Amino acid sequence: MRITRGSGLFRYGVGILTAALACLQPGIDPVFLTLLSAAHGVHPADHGWIVGATQSGMALGSVIVLRFGSRLPSVAFPLSAVAALLASIATVRVEATALLLVLRGCYGLAMGVIYTHAMSRAALSRPHGAYGAVFLIQLLLSTLVALLLPRIAAAGSPALALATHSLVPLAALLMTLVSGRLGRGTGAAPLPTLDQHGKDRPDAAAWALATASLLFICTTMMVWSFTGALASAAHFSGATIGSAVAVGSIAGAATALFVMREKIIVPLPLTGLLAGLSLLSPMVAIPTGAAPLFLLSIILLNIGSTAIIIRCSGAAAARSRDPQFQRVVAFTHSGGMILGPVTGSLLTHSFGAAGLEGGAMLALAAGCGALLLAAALRKRAIGAQNRAEEAPAIP
Repeated sequence: MRITRGSGLFRYGVGILTAALACLQPGIDPVFLTLLSAAHGVHPADHGWIVGATQSGMALGSVIVLRFGSRLPSVAFPLSAVAALLASIATVRVEATALLLVLRGCYGLAMGVIYTHAMSRAALSRPHGAYGAVFLIQLLLSTLVALLLPRIAAAGSPALALATHSLVPLAALLMTLVSGRLGRGTGAAPLPTLDQHGKDRPDAAAWALATASLLFICTTMMVWSFTGALASAAHFSGATIGSAVAVGSIAGAATALFVMREKIIVPLPLTGLLAGLSLLSPMVAIPTGAAPLFLLSIILLNIGSTAIIIRCSGAAAARSRDPQFQRVVAFTHSGGMILGPVTGSLLTHSFGAAGLEGGAMLALAAGCGALLLAAALRKRAIGAQNRAEEAPAIP
């Protein structure tokens, strides 16, 4: 598989980088929220509202692209980046929590538009490679930004660090402008294809894979959103939690580098089962109070979630060449990232930790079921195609 034009390779890279920048915020939220509290006195109890506003905005932005698709004018994407830049700059000045919620919602909406557009276009070329590359770059950028911003705050001020964060939407703006110069019309035309195995319209197996992607992302966010709180309640130190998150990010980046290859080694249903066990491991390790087990569980969670999300998203995108379905697959990311924490919160408030564990296991079981269904549907489709090819021609 190869890209037929050098310009196609460059456009592919621009799309990958744009998508990674647009989904960077969740990877740096712990550092960003700390700076926000230091700069504006935002109470830690309101951090969840800040994250919720951002992720809700991102989900809404994905819905907009999903709903209107190629009808959006090409200028919509650089304008979205400008809106994200202005919201980021205003975040440095605004101190009222209510206004911050509005700003972060606007920031998320703009980035949701950019992410869904860029990701769906890039996935038209190499689905597994595209999602793997985006995850890899996002994890590497998250680590870099998480290391730099606290040092900028220490050398200058938290407000200065927040202002530096505005370079992220600025970079996204530059990428959208470059992408606009590479394409014409709405910018929604597909990239040069790397393979012709996908179909024009999604079949039932494609929808099953997209559903599995949503369920596994939802489960990941259910567990991840409460890992810090559960670890603190189990008396793990902040240093231990921070070290675990940093090492886990590195493990996730290594996994993305491995999984982004198009060659499949482990069957997808087996990947789902192993990933599911990895996602549940923090809930088993945290109650033990053992720091090494907690560190191992965070590593496993990052490896499992990265592998299964890339595999599910890539497999779903590879089943169809329909641009609208590519947007659906991209939407499962932002949709799962808001659905997971909300579901986890509802279950925790209603039934405690047992409710969270039960909900995560049910979501994982449903995700594995969707993978098995997709495998059965693919097998049936292949069998029908083989029988059609072997049937004698009618004279």
